[in-house]
Amino acid sequence: MSGAVVSTNRSQAKAASTRPERSTRSNTKQKSRRSQGWMPNQHGAWFMLFIPPLMGLILQPSWAALPLLITWWAGYFTYFAITIWAKGRLRPKHLPPVLTYGAITALAGIAALITQWQLIAWLPIFAPIIAVAVYETIKRRERSLVSGWSTVLAAAMMLPTVASISTNGTPAAVSGDLWWATAWFALYFGGSIYYVKTLIRDFGNHARFIQSVGFHAAVFIGAIALAVAQPHTWPVAVVGALLAARSYAVPRIAQRRGKRIPPKYVGMIDGLVTVFVVVAAFAAFGS
Repeated sequence: MSGAVVSTNRSQAKAASTRPERSTRSNTKQKSRRSQGWMPNQHGAWFMLFIPPLMGLILQPSWAALPLLITWWAGYFTYFAITIWAKGRLRPKHLPPVLTYGAITALAGIAALITQWQLIAWLPIFAPIIAVAVYETIKRRERSLVSGWSTVLAAAMMLPTVASISTNGTPAAVSGDLWWATAWFALYFGGSIYYVKTLIRDFGNHARFIQSVGFHAAVFIGAIALAVAQPHTWPVAVVGALLAARSYAVPRIAQRRGKRIPPKYVGMIDGLVTVFVVVAAFAAFGS
């Protein structure tokens, strides 16, 4: 019987020792996929990547927008893969995701143009934005403000682009409210560049803190002016006040504690705030 107990204990010990190894192997594989460029590791970008185009689709639904959505999402994966490839000094091992996602982007883009050839009218808007993003990546400055704003503008512009497909696919088909919604998301995600830097990379940097608070204060003032001119947009002014308060209060709390807020908690706060931003956009511009 004692032999059976010993055998059982050994089996349990062996099982216990192998479980962490499986978890470690799984985590290692995930990190490997990210490090080689297959899976984006900037979790905050997911909101920006999905919300504007999906809002455009909800406000102006059309099945013809599907190829364009695939083009956009695959294009972002391509951009991320290029970033890893450039940071890795163009090593061949980082090239497969660039080629794979690049091919998907190209095929989906061709399908989008076949579905709605007038989408080519958006090219003069997107081309310089994408060129700046790629240039910053090649120069290994993907964390710069210029790089951040280029991706924000590209993401925000997907809202009117997707919405236009339900009509004639050109910028001229986009209503004034949709352009205001585009500006709202661009300012929100653009402001997040400064705000997140005050919490993580530039924590304790007073100049960056002033820049973030000043930017959000300007957005709030602009939202008030818009609400005065167009009273139905008042939800944007309310959320604008929330964003301005957040830009000041959260970094100040972190500074008083004397340590950075863990990125996962920053993301959780941002997720909640993003819900308010989206609700305000629907309430103000969704009619």
